[in-house]
Amino acid sequence: MRILIADADSIRAKELAEVCMSRGHLVERAAHGADALEVALQRLPDVVIAPIDLPVIDATRLAEILRGNPRTRLATFVFLIEDELAAPISMNPRDATVLAPWHHEDIVDHLETISERSERFGDMRKDTEIEGKLAQVSVVELLQLFEMNRKSGTLRLTQDNRIGMIPISRGQVADASVPLQDGNSVVGEKALYRLLMWKRGRFEFLPGEPREAMRIRKPMRALLLEGMRQRDEFEKRKSELPSDDTRLRVSADHGDIPIDAHPLTREVIDAVVAFRRVGDIVDHCSYPDYQVLRVLANLLARGGLNVEMQPSLGDSSSATPHVGLFSPAQVRRLREWVAGQRPRPSSIVKVMVIGPDLSVFPIFFEALRECTDFMADARAARDPTRLQGLTCLGHFSLGDALSLRVIGVPADPRYAPLWSLASHGILGAVALHHPPIQQGLDATRLLLEQLRGDGRPAVVHLLEAGEKRVEPNAEERSCLAELGGPAFVLPAAPSDQRLEVLRQAFSALVP
Repeated sequence: MRILIADADSIRAKELAEVCMSRGHLVERAAHGADALEVALQRLPDVVIAPIDLPVIDATRLAEILRGNPRTRLATFVFLIEDELAAPISMNPRDATVLAPWHHEDIVDHLETISERSERFGDMRKDTEIEGKLAQVSVVELLQLFEMNRKSGTLRLTQDNRIGMIPISRGQVADASVPLQDGNSVVGEKALYRLLMWKRGRFEFLPGEPREAMRIRKPMRALLLEGMRQRDEFEKRKSELPSDDTRLRVSADHGDIPIDAHPLTREVIDAVVAFRRVGDIVDHCSYPDYQVLRVLANLLARGGLNVEMQPSLGDSSSATPHVGLFSPAQVRRLREWVAGQRPRPSSIVKVMVIGPDLSVFPIFFEALRECTDFMADARAARDPTRLQGLTCLGHFSLGDALSLRVIGVPADPRYAPLWSLASHGILGAVALHHPPIQQGLDATRLLLEQLRGDGRPAVVHLLEAGEKRVEPNAEERSCLAELGGPAFVLPAAPSDQRLEVLRQAFSALVP
């Protein structure tokens, strides 16, 4: 294989190049992203190995540029990342990540996997690959063609920066997957029926026997008939079905669900409790999208669910359909701040949320979910009271593949080895406090002192309180004064005030 190693660390790049050449690979090196782009366009690498914070053009942006060029779009990337939370939000399924300290053996293992895949595709990969626009050839027509010719390979679909994969073995669908932004994926028949409805974007077919386990065993004809039936039913009833951005709440007590309720109904109600937003509910239910939407529509019609009205934040006479955390001007400033980072900007901006223990996170997490632009992490959404250790609470999209990721970090000294990982490249920190705040203050102080040693970020303090008050008292202010940063009181119950406090706190972190 032809390998391009893009790395500003010349010693590390040289050592890795020697290891790769000892395995019989052709290796080129580049010191930064612009150099790597020039080399890649001239000599078409099979694999690009690069740290995520590659200078001049970061690795994520480099991947986007090469994937947009017909000559280099098949290049596979091995991203070198500092911690798991720094992995690109949207990553091509054939790419890989290697966690620091980036041992040569781990990288070589990925190269061997890529080499095996290339050998399976053989020379057919470039000579007989099929590609085109979905507006000209539908997914159904493509699958019928592959069935007729008993083809084996992977059909790759792209639409609106989303990627779908359909492995095919001897003319029959073996699996399907659609990666989600929270790191999970929709798989199996559910993913296939979703992909059959894609009408825009592009497709490409990579020949070769797929290695994925077969999740789908129905005959092609049965799958296509069911997919087209669901598509037709969706088109007929789409005006009656809730939109992806609608937010829902269960009207009755969750424990009042009849024990004999259909498993689909029970799963949908559980997902409503966990995720609220219809798009997330559909993504995280195991049943096909149309079935989930139909159940949601029926529950709404019977009064089992209510549409959640968003607080108005300012004008109390009306509700607004969008309650974002950041204003457009703040988003622009965040993007400018990211662009000015050295050695290179990342595709992920992180905010650390610090608590003396894990018990302080649920109220804060529930407040975040009142923002319509917050995408909750699936594990946190299922049960925020059972969070453990370093955890991702969710993220806010800042546009153009840039994301602000909210990381929960316990200030408990037992988690101290994780603090430096979580703080890598952070925008700022939000420190949560339970009254009386003296309890747990020492651990919080220890963590913040470590952050100062890494170059002090902006810090704000949120005091969780069940009583109605808008300012910390004198004793609390005295305790927090030495830690620095503004302090706010976060009401325990949902309200216009709680959202406004949350927005003010995060606004204080915006450069």
